[in-house]
Amino acid sequence: MAGKMKIPRFSSPFDARKRDAGKLPKRVWLTLDDGPEPGHTEQILKVLDLHRIKATFFVIGEKVAAHPAIVQRVFDAGHRIGNHTFSHRRLTELKPTEVRQEIESTGSLISAFTPGGKIFRPPFGALSRVVSEIADELGHRTLLWDVDPNDWDPHRQPKGWIRSALREVRAKRDCVILTHDSLPTTAENFDLFITLLKKAGPITFEDPATLCATHLALQAFSSTD
Repeated sequence: MAGKMKIPRFSSPFDARKRDAGKLPKRVWLTLDDGPEPGHTEQILKVLDLHRIKATFFVIGEKVAAHPAIVQRVFDAGHRIGNHTFSHRRLTELKPTEVRQEIESTGSLISAFTPGGKIFRPPFGALSRVVSEIADELGHRTLLWDVDPNDWDPHRQPKGWIRSALREVRAKRDCVILTHDSLPTTAENFDLFITLLKKAGPITFEDPATLCATHLALQAFSSTD
């Protein structure tokens, strides 16, 4: 990157030591965006409980305001809550004051659910130096992902996104998986997804508390998706 800039507080969940993928289990962090969504979020919570897996839920502020009891249930189940802005706008197209408002508004709504530290994921992964610095100033660590099965894509619904996710997971050592608890097709097939994921090889589902930020974060300043 040209020019001088302050690097935001990005860190990696990945062990710096080289690991033998054939002997050690692949580490997986599950993340879900765009909730809380009545019905769908609860359905996914049941699946996670069944499989004894903890995940990170990046919530939208206006949905939190409308459905606070669901967020409470997610938190009480031992999952991690993250900030996904208030209205899910593409932050790279907003003024700095608007970016700050989007993050701060949701941060206030979920403050009781972030005892382990504040984390943030920009909608669409749209991240710039300005957005990153504002999130950092507000005390948020920025998290992205490195497996995106595009479960929102009609061409990959209802189950095609699962094949995509499995293909990407097999190609990586450790991975942060992006899915959406706002989607009925994701909720309806989440148990199948987890079941097939377990069969994809030796895998451990990591505690959300160990998730800081993916190595993709530093590459994301030019992200448009």
